[in-house]
Amino acid sequence: MKEPLKLSLGRGPKGQAILRVEGAVDLHTFKQFEAVFRSFDEQRLNYLVLDLAQMTYISSSGLGLMIKAKTEFIQKDGDVVLVRPQTSILNILKVLGLMDLFRVASSVEEALVPPAPRDGA
Repeated sequence: MKEPLKLSLGRGPKGQAILRVEGAVDLHTFKQFEAVFRSFDEQRLNYLVLDLAQMTYISSSGLGLMIKAKTEFIQKDGDVVLVRPQTSILNILKVLGLMDLFRVASSVEEALVPPAPRDGA
């Protein structure tokens, strides 16, 4: 049996949302995960740092929610940045070709700093 889901929501210095995810996002915990993402829409947030260092599993529904958030935040000139995903989560992202979609940071502090604009490529 997978462990329960624990979500801790904080704020960065510029109002960015920082969501620490501990445990598994699965059939039994998806609604809890989804409710937090729904609150981001209600608060009109556009920058989310997902600290996944303690996430042990994510279902396809959970991944779909993260992809949807990324798409919506980009449309609002924002971003969704992943922090320290465990190897099992990274492997899922790689297999599904999602590593090009998400920026992965080694710390919350790094994730809070937007990437430098690219020179014309």
